[in-house]
Amino acid sequence: MEPLDVDIDALRQGADQLAQAKESVRQAFEAFQAAAGGYADAFGGDGIGMLLSVGHQACLEALTECFSTNVAELESYADGLKGMAESYREIEEGVSASFRSILGSLGG
Repeated sequence: MEPLDVDIDALRQGADQLAQAKESVRQAFEAFQAAAGGYADAFGGDGIGMLLSVGHQACLEALTECFSTNVAELESYADGLKGMAESYREIEEGVSASFRSILGSLGG
């Protein structure tokens, strides 16, 4: 069996980078929403314009739901990586403490 070598710092760094990416996506999407929202009244008040406006709004709502879900998932993944790093750290500390205790019992 291959030894398991976990780089706890790399896990934490990956979690931080994923959280930063999530924030960048969120900010870019908010900027897009602001720009796209400005077009809501650009279709005019006639029948065709009203239909285009409704379609525009429906597309924005679907896109917002999609991006919101993806941003939430990215946050969940980042939290999961942080949790993994913490779990591995706790395990390493526990194993080290056990070996120190055994070594102490043996008089070493």
